[in-house]
Amino acid sequence: MNNMIGCCGLNCEKCGAYIATVNNDDEMRQKTARLWSEWNNTEIVNRG
Repeated sequence: MNNMIGCCGLNCEKCGAYIATVNNDDEMRQKTARLWSEWNNTEIVNRG
């Protein structure tokens, strides 16, 4: 099993932000920003 762990501590292969970047997927970026905003009780905005 390969794991690519980022400096943030997340497994990049399962990270929505990483997957969205690799696939140039704005919908996934927005979904990930909404999810992370909920988790962190803040607002993360996609300015891409």
